[in-house]
Amino acid sequence: MKMLWRWSMRPGPARQDVTMADLAAQVRAERVAALMRAERAEHIAAQVRAERNRGSAPWLIWAFHLVAAAVAGCVLWSLSYPGFDFYLLVASGWGSLAVAGFWLGWIIFVATRTGRLWRWFVVGPIIGVLTVVLLAVGAPLQVRWAASRDAFAAVVAGHPIPPAGSEWTALPVPNQLGSYPIVFAYWVPGGAVFYEAHGNFIDDAGFAYLPAGPTAELNTGSFEWPRFRPLGGGWYHWTASW
Repeated sequence: MKMLWRWSMRPGPARQDVTMADLAAQVRAERVAALMRAERAEHIAAQVRAERNRGSAPWLIWAFHLVAAAVAGCVLWSLSYPGFDFYLLVASGWGSLAVAGFWLGWIIFVATRTGRLWRWFVVGPIIGVLTVVLLAVGAPLQVRWAASRDAFAAVVAGHPIPPAGSEWTALPVPNQLGSYPIVFAYWVPGGAVFYEAHGNFIDDAGFAYLPAGPTAELNTGSFEWPRFRPLGGGWYHWTASW
């Protein structure tokens, strides 16, 4: 009887099959659970990325647009003179090309990686278009002159305007009038002429106070072919050869 009992307790083939099936099922269940955890983690990561794109921009996006705005500001400032700041204009011009190239490469990179374009990509072109519009209407010079006009007006205030036929005589002025550096100034027939330090590349440039308007008498050997553009109130900005 004891031997029969021992024989009945021995695992048979059916019992071994059940054990292997349970083990395989457990392995499959663990694999499915692992896949589900991975998919859930990826879904959460995708949601975080989407929230970032919809919310505050990453630091690189902000840095790029700050650089683009700074370059645009340099372009505007370089052309806020009666002539222009040659070195600043060249540097900001190359900077503009670099910003545009980076922007284009970034678009291509993001489009190929994600298959879509982000909304903030339009900010760069908006900065560029706004810069061109401001230059087209002469806003940089007009705004800067408006802030500096009183300093120029204080120099000529109360002084009699030289009549036609009078000689050019030196006009003492500070080195800086408003935000413009001035190298020298003259009383001229009909008003006063101020030479701005940056000039117009190889030509001269500056401002003039001519209440009755410019006349041909101002065209001299050292002030050749002057081109006057009105600023209002008898004031002009000019460029001339020498």
